[in-house]
Amino acid sequence: MPLRRKRARFEQLTEFERGRIIGLREAGLSYRAVAARVQRNSSTVRPLWKQWTDECRTTRKSGSGLRNVRSAREDRHLVRMALTDRPASSRQLTAQWSLATGISLCASSIRRRLLQRGLRARTPLYRIPLTLNHHHLRLQWAAQHRDWRADWQHVVFSDESRFNLYYHDGRIHVRTLCR
Repeated sequence: MPLRRKRARFEQLTEFERGRIIGLREAGLSYRAVAARVQRNSSTVRPLWKQWTDECRTTRKSGSGLRNVRSAREDRHLVRMALTDRPASSRQLTAQWSLATGISLCASSIRRRLLQRGLRARTPLYRIPLTLNHHHLRLQWAAQHRDWRADWQHVVFSDESRFNLYYHDGRIHVRTLCR
């Protein structure tokens, strides 16, 4: 039979339980004994007692947890920054963002926000796009050489891609809108 955790162990302490824990600890009971009486884990009792002795209060701090620093206006500002400086990396955008707003974000948060707004990092286009005339000329060449018999050991294709495994080649990415 699989072990199941009781839901009560993951709920917040009530005010009554908090007062009971403080009273039992002031009576001289150990953390383990207090935890057994309140039916909570000793790792729940210990921080509550520490908060009581340090700050003389048992309530939770307001605003604890992660802050949501995201707003639509800030996202639009971030997109504007990324589009004005398209080759900027996520780390560079992070530095610009913290200077502009005073809020520090990590590079992965910047990447995620830009992706959610439709911006991706792509390699820039360094070649001239093919025109309609280029397409016709290529098709004409292929039709003329349809029955071409060549020794394929001596044919070299010049549009091969390169892959770097062990070092960065300095390739630049730019931000573009996804389609």
